[in-house]
This record gives sequence, C-alpha cells and structure tokens, in this order.
Amino acid sequence: MSFIKRKKITIINYAYSGGGSERVLCNFANLFSQMGYTVDLIILSNDKKEVKIDNKVNVIIFGKSRSFFCLPKLFKYFLKNRNNPIISSQRHINLIVLIAKLITFNQSDLFLRESTCYNLLIDTEPTLKKFFIKYLTPILYKKSKKIICPAEDVRIDFLSSYPNFRDKIEKIYNPIDFNALNSEASKHADTNKIIPKKYAVAVSRLSPEKNIKFLIESFSKIQTKDLKLLILGEGRERNNIIKQINELGIQNKVILMGHVKNPHAIVSRAVLSLSTSVVEGLPNAVLESIALETPILALRAISGVEELLNNNKCGYTIDTNDSSVFAAKIDEILSSKIKINLLSQFKLQYSFKNIGQQFERLF
Repeated sequence: MSFIKRKKITIINYAYSGGGSERVLCNFANLFSQMGYTVDLIILSNDKKEVKIDNKVNVIIFGKSRSFFCLPKLFKYFLKNRNNPIISSQRHINLIVLIAKLITFNQSDLFLRESTCYNLLIDTEPTLKKFFIKYLTPILYKKSKKIICPAEDVRIDFLSSYPNFRDKIEKIYNPIDFNALNSEASKHADTNKIIPKKYAVAVSRLSPEKNIKFLIESFSKIQTKDLKLLILGEGRERNNIIKQINELGIQNKVILMGHVKNPHAIVSRAVLSLSTSVVEGLPNAVLESIALETPILALRAISGVEELLNNNKCGYTIDTNDSSVFAAKIDEILSSKIKINLLSQFKLQYSFKNIGQQFERLF
C-alpha cells in the first residue's frame, strides 16, 4: 500500500497472543504501520512474542500480571503522548485506559473496540470486576471518540445495555493480511507434536464459553474413519478437558496442541475447521479459516459467524445442543468433500486497505 506519512497511533493490547482480540490488535499495529503511521504497540503483560510484528512498530512492554497494575505506566505514557489516536480492546482494558486518560487530562481520541457480546459473559466475571464494569461503563465510555464493534450481533448486544451510545458506534470488521496469512500457511507447522494426515481443527481458548467439552463429546460420536481432532489453544479448562478425553477413551483421536507458533500452517491443511463457541464477537478463528479456504462448521451462536459464512458459501452453521446432531453434520460435510472458493468480495471486505480506510475516516 502506498500512503503519505501520518501521525502516531497508540494501540494498547494485553498480550501478543492468547485470544482473537489480541491477534486483531497486533494486525491493527501492522496495518497502520504499513499505512505510514508511527505506531506504538503497548503490551500490558509479559507475554512472549509469538506473532509477526512489523519492524517499524515501536513495541513497549509493561510486563504486568494484571491490567490494573499497568495504571502507573499508562499515566507516565499519557503524560508524554497527549494527542495521538488510541485504540484498545476488551471491556476491562478499555475502562483502565479511560481512567488513565481522565486522570492525566490526556486529549487523545480514544477508539474502544468491543471484542464480544459481553452481556453473555459478564455474569461469569468475579463479583468485584463485574461491579467495576457495570458501574463504570456508562460513565467512562462517554469519553470515547468511537466504539468499534466487529459484528452486527456485538453492536446489538452493546446497545441493548447502552442505547444512548448509538451515535458513537461504528461497525468495522477485523482486518486480514492475506499475503502474510498465506505465507505462514505455506510454512512448516512449528510444533514438536506429530501432525496426522487427516484431521479437523479447532483454534480456541480452553475456557467455558468456547464450549470445548461439547466439541469433544461430539467428536467421540463421529463415524468418519481415521479422523483426528487437533485443538490449538490453552486455558483454565485444560485439566477438565483432559479428564473428559480420558473418560471417553478417545486419547488417540483428540490432540491438545496448546499454543502453536504458526497455527495457519495447521488450519490450512485441515479437512474441516470447527467452532462450538457460544459467545463470540467476530470469531477470528473462523475468519482465518475462511481466508485459508478451509471448510467451516460452527454452532449458530450469538456472534458474527452468520455474517462470516455468508449464507453457507464458506461453510455451515447448525443450531443444536445435541452432540449427536453435531457429529452427524461433521460426517455429512466430510463425505460431501466440499471446497471453499474464496469470494473476491470477502477479500475486499476484510483487506488491510479497506479496513484502514474505514478507520481513517474516523481519525
């Protein structure tokens, strides 16, 4: 892309990796750097770098175990950088950034990204955090320039609680760097585990809302021979999932890969990509599977999955809580040997250039 030199943008991210929201903000950093902006990418945690960041991006590591503990460093940063656009994501991080902005009288325009349908998650939060979020959101979000929602369901979910913010909301999809994605997909899968010849894949954090137990129960019932399931991701449900796998006796069919440095090499070679999440924003794993032309089967959750699958042109959704029904759908799709023909419209809609232009209209 060819752009004139522009001002600085600050992107505040909890980590390099760990979930879709973190990867999206790293893509934003690369996107704006390619557009000619000076980019500060602030990483709040002490996460190891497992994603490719443009060498022009200025990475600043705060290295704290909790986002709240980053406030003193945010104060210092905001006192020195007072007028450049700031982008952050995830509700609790957005609120911490807003607190730092107000205390330092920072004049920067703040663009807050809502990463998921949060009303479906908030009751799972610890009591103090839930109170903090419910009380401060309607007060502090008034100080934002825009609220970015990556899918229509996220916009509807947010407005159901905060209808007065309607004029602040902009729907902007997650960007995909198709060249970088295909380049990573063509490389060797950098893992010490043996990759089977025929496998389905799920890229997901191991947490309750991702519904991995349902996925594993479904997979125990499939009829397709010699098919393995690779689950890429980590989370607090890992021990419970291992216990379930052992109880079902499918240790030889399901492989927990953990965090993988290059998941795209694995996703691109899968016969099917699976998503059983019940709460999402614009599911990045599904988005990247489509971009890699890997067929999708997803639960029809409250999420942007219907927008992504574009009336079954890129895969299938199913509305069920019956693992036998989901298993039968896996078998049906694999027996039909469907192929994904990536639409030019999809490439345009999610391209770096298109998403970058949408943001520029807001700056």
